[in-house]
Amino acid sequence: MRNRYFEDEQLVYKFSTKAFKKTLSFARPYRKTIAIVFVFMAIFAFVALAPPMITRFLIDYVITTQDGFLGLEAVQTAIILIAVLMLVYASDIIFTFLNQRLMLQTGHKMVHDIRHNTFKNLQKLSFDFFDSRPAGKILVRLTNYLDEVAEVFARAILAFIIDGARVVMIMVWLFILHPQLALVVLACTLPMAVSVYFLRRGLAKRWRICRNKISNRTAYIAESIQGSFVSRSFNRNSLNNEIYKDVNAQNYRSWMRVIHVHEFFHPALDGFFWLGMIAVYSVIIVFGGRFFGLEGITLGIIVSFIAYMGMFSQPLNNIAMYMQRITSAMTNLERVYELGETPSSIYDEKDASDMQEVDGEVKFENISFFYEKGVPVLENFSLDVERGKMIALVGPTGGGKTTIVSLLSRFYDPQEGRILIDGNDIKKVKLHSLRTQVGVMMQDAFIFSGTILENIRYARPDATREECIRAAESVYANEFIEKLEKSYDTETKEGGGGISSGEKQLLSLARLILCDPKILILDEATANIDTQTEDKIKKALDTVLKGRTSFVVAHRLSTIKKADAILYIDNLGIQEAGTHDSLMQKQGLYYTLVQKGTL
Repeated sequence: MRNRYFEDEQLVYKFSTKAFKKTLSFARPYRKTIAIVFVFMAIFAFVALAPPMITRFLIDYVITTQDGFLGLEAVQTAIILIAVLMLVYASDIIFTFLNQRLMLQTGHKMVHDIRHNTFKNLQKLSFDFFDSRPAGKILVRLTNYLDEVAEVFARAILAFIIDGARVVMIMVWLFILHPQLALVVLACTLPMAVSVYFLRRGLAKRWRICRNKISNRTAYIAESIQGSFVSRSFNRNSLNNEIYKDVNAQNYRSWMRVIHVHEFFHPALDGFFWLGMIAVYSVIIVFGGRFFGLEGITLGIIVSFIAYMGMFSQPLNNIAMYMQRITSAMTNLERVYELGETPSSIYDEKDASDMQEVDGEVKFENISFFYEKGVPVLENFSLDVERGKMIALVGPTGGGKTTIVSLLSRFYDPQEGRILIDGNDIKKVKLHSLRTQVGVMMQDAFIFSGTILENIRYARPDATREECIRAAESVYANEFIEKLEKSYDTETKEGGGGISSGEKQLLSLARLILCDPKILILDEATANIDTQTEDKIKKALDTVLKGRTSFVVAHRLSTIKKADAILYIDNLGIQEAGTHDSLMQKQGLYYTLVQKGTL
């Protein structure tokens, strides 16, 4: 079933070991860089914890006692400690810069590889995959999801490990400074860690809902842009604005639910920090050395202890946050990998061979096909077409005309039966060689951004300028091209903005002729064009179709009158077959179609 713009994706949220293992394969080419980062990370985590200990020595051996340290005078001790402190801060800056630069580069390189691998697989997927997914949601996976993953790779994973090591080291330093006070801090820290975990868990769920709403909004925007002409034609602007207002409002509400929990974090952490401070001071002042063995505690130990406590809460919060982000990234990656690993239902068989240049004899043998199970489109459909013949397909919408030509191009495979070209089963030949021999021109000719010449050359990048011009001349496209400001070098807009429907069809036909296929499929190729352009295409087709086998799906009588055979397609197969004259004499379904003016 099609996942539409207003339908949320499933909120499956757990750490995906499968996605993690797949990610490791993308990390393998950068393992040396990652190893260097981990070395810097270990040094960085240790260095970052040195300042409170240096402060302790300054207070205890320089400021309060003037005794000095290790036989040095107080001034010498102060100079050395301040120099070490400056070195620590300088090292902190250097290691942070190196780590972030290396991880940013590595993280974005990995995402670059994942994005490229995903896009490459998307090019192979068959139409049934795209039939069931809005383009906007595929776009979100390739953009938003991977942008978030890049940030996680670049910062979150490194920071997660650094903060984890920092928490362990802080606890070690606290127990070294004073085990009894460290136990007091630990007693305050455990409830904080539990609270942070559950808060982050609730926040993660809200983030997932918010991402779904963002995905829905993007899908609706993409759909609206693609259908903008239809929207304006039917005065849907106001209604579409209302729909978008609702979709956007859902996104806003989900975002505010995230903010309400997110903004509670820092006050909660501050509360636990001050609770720990009060507990430590209470132990020192109220209980003193009677129960906690604090007789030898110094001002320097207390100051450094408090400093370490201040450094303790933030890493715990970061760890919980990074755990959720990493888990979220793995979930997102699983959806991205779905795009990158989904096998195409249309593929080359293991023993597939290249199809050599064909004569054009086509045979459909007992074809049965459905898009949705239980709703057949064709059933036991058979057809023999001799080389060089023109076959016109007519009939009601949904009767199966486009399905027949789509099966010939292997855009879909039939559930039963087989299709032969020159006696070769098209499932036994390589797709690239098949589609080189079978050219398709659809009703909606898509024009890419670039130049006129590049659009003609699209299917044959190695074609010379002269070959492209000859192809355009053969279909009379040169007549309008040469009137453009820069002729064949005129820039085209995405979708062909600024070019008429008829001109798009002529460019599309020139693109098709440049490939010189032996079998041509024209699916509604002369629909939605003016009479003058239709006359040009008809003249071009008289030349182009000569010697080629062709299948023409048309709603214009002038296009199909010269067909060698006209097939009326409906009710799972061929209902009538013959030439125009014979079918008119029969006065059946085709005759009724003509009389009604549908053709």
